[in-house]
Amino acid sequence: MPSLQALFDEVAERYEARIIPVFAQFAANFVAWVKPQVDSRVLDLGTGTGIVPRLLVGQVQQVTGVDFAGVMLEVARGIDNRVGYVQGDAHQLPFADNSFDMVTASFGFNGTNPRRVLPEIARVLRSGGRLCFQEWGGLHWVDDVLRELFEAYGVDDDEAPAELVAWRDYLAVENMWYRDFQTEADYREDLPRYGFQKIKAREYAPVAVPNTLEGLIDYKLAWPMREMELAAMEESARGDFMDELRRRLYEQADGSGTVIYNPLIMRVQAIRR
Repeated sequence: MPSLQALFDEVAERYEARIIPVFAQFAANFVAWVKPQVDSRVLDLGTGTGIVPRLLVGQVQQVTGVDFAGVMLEVARGIDNRVGYVQGDAHQLPFADNSFDMVTASFGFNGTNPRRVLPEIARVLRSGGRLCFQEWGGLHWVDDVLRELFEAYGVDDDEAPAELVAWRDYLAVENMWYRDFQTEADYREDLPRYGFQKIKAREYAPVAVPNTLEGLIDYKLAWPMREMELAAMEESARGDFMDELRRRLYEQADGSGTVIYNPLIMRVQAIRR
């Protein structure tokens, strides 16, 4: 079975170099939206290379970042040693009950099982503590373009490497978070069963990130599955894929070649009963 932990360990360095420059802008807006309190003990789940904790340091009493990928945390520690990083699984958090005033997650839940993660969050949060997170909303037009092109140029399962086929199969059935949570109403209706109240959920586009055409392509193709899909293509098909991708994105660029990336994001706040 594919290992998400191994996958993220493998891509840790390029994650920081190619993905975080865009993510940092979403993270900064997220932290401002959270309105952190100076006396708060904060736990950031799925912290990756630590962009949210870096932004929270100095704004709260204590911040701890948790991720299951140890190499990601090594990169995080090398960037900012003021944050306490702990390797751990969000489904079984290595913390005592009532340890935190706030739990945050920035795109850290989409690979988890909410029926196991949410009770753990409720356990480590004190009564009256806040859960604040953001996850991807509806597909952005750039993602629609990529999906169409991978369908057109990607190799069939019978010609693809076994590892790629295994990942395709895994992602087709194991996306448990989005199985339970797709709409604002889903969050408002389902979070109370896990011990949360005063739930606010909103899907919108809070940030518009300007990118050069090549910068946006570099960011979008840095994700591990997309790299695997590209690597499996014949060289000529890969070239056609890239030519078509540039053409499609160029159609949306302004006169200076800038493409605006403004994806829909689901933002949720809830209070632990």
